[in-house]
Amino acid sequence: MTRPGQRLIVAQGGEGGLGNASIGRDVRLSKGNRQEEVARLSTGQPGTESFLVLELKSIADVGLVGLPNAGKSTLLSALSRARPEIADYAFTTLRPNIGSLTYDDYLSVKVADIPGLIKGAHENRGLGHAFLRHIERTKVLSYVLDLAATLNGRKGIPPWEQLRDLVVELEHYQEGMTKRPSLIVANKIDEEGADAMYEELKGRVQGVPIFPVCAILQEGVPDLRVGLRDLMDASDRQGVDLSKIIVD
Repeated sequence: MTRPGQRLIVAQGGEGGLGNASIGRDVRLSKGNRQEEVARLSTGQPGTESFLVLELKSIADVGLVGLPNAGKSTLLSALSRARPEIADYAFTTLRPNIGSLTYDDYLSVKVADIPGLIKGAHENRGLGHAFLRHIERTKVLSYVLDLAATLNGRKGIPPWEQLRDLVVELEHYQEGMTKRPSLIVANKIDEEGADAMYEELKGRVQGVPIFPVCAILQEGVPDLRVGLRDLMDASDRQGVDLSKIIVD
């Protein structure tokens, strides 16, 4: 069900029978004729029965995709007036948050903060299917990468490997999903050592624009807004090619 006013038959009614209402009420009917009328009566046939599982898939123009704690919810709050729950632990977001990004010409772009994905999400690890299905209805993908995941003693994943893992999960879930127009948000650029990580990221990923951002301080957010608008308007929009991501 994807269009306003769309209708779908999910259970077919049974064939109706002939009840008392079908018998003529003419008092002049003879006893024999009335018995004939009664003999024509029949019961209705049962209709079909269906057991339905209904899934609501969020509809948005832009989907913010990333690993847990990449800063997607903070970025959404920086781009829009949405106020999702933000915390420093994984899986803070369990359902998509949607905000509106409005431009000076009154164009409104819906941005969805997709809950964090982990390795094996396409196999439903970490509620992967519940999260991935919301990406199906987005037009543009914004990969949010954590530049600080391995800095200052943190035992995270380098941003280019984060991107590789995200692309693999999306492709395993639905082939061709990563061909959608895409850009990369290199988040947490304010962290010590993040500038060098950003430069290395640019050398390891080709064919897609990369925007350095500190969502919590809103640094780089105006440029990202412009980048999202350009991506929505562009005619030759590129997705992320797994072969153009260099990992060790």
